[in-house]
Amino acid sequence: MLSKRGVWTSRNGFLSQAALKEALKRFHLEMPEGDFESLWLILDDTKSDKVDCGEFTRAIFGEMNEYRKAFVRKAYMKLDFNKTGSVPMVDVRKCYCAKKHPLVLVGETVEEEIKSSFLEALGESCSNPNEVSYSEFEDYYEGLSFGIVGDDDFVNILKNSWGI
Repeated sequence: MLSKRGVWTSRNGFLSQAALKEALKRFHLEMPEGDFESLWLILDDTKSDKVDCGEFTRAIFGEMNEYRKAFVRKAYMKLDFNKTGSVPMVDVRKCYCAKKHPLVLVGETVEEEIKSSFLEALGESCSNPNEVSYSEFEDYYEGLSFGIVGDDDFVNILKNSWGI
């Protein structure tokens, strides 16, 4: 399945060798077959014939900084008020606010459309589409973080979406 970020992934968040090749091609990162085989050996260090999508993106783009992670934690703590480590998607839907989304503010779309799109994208990155763990929540925002240069812009997205 093609994720919102344009990478081939299975529901469990892993890339096969063929899917990794396709993902690299989509990002215009083509390489000779020998170099790809070397890369695969590094990424698939467990010899499982699959690569974790999160590990792949962290290897290519790096990790989200601690300042951003702190706000992701705040948002998740607001959702996981029972401290179970897992939040039902119905609770995520109730808490997510798209009122201040730029496309809603200019009238290009409505709040419910943004909320549905967010929930679909988040659900795609979860092993169980009916709930989200902290690591899955952080992985989602780490993916979003790659495209946002300024820390303040990233933090404002979290503040506006989760009321933190």
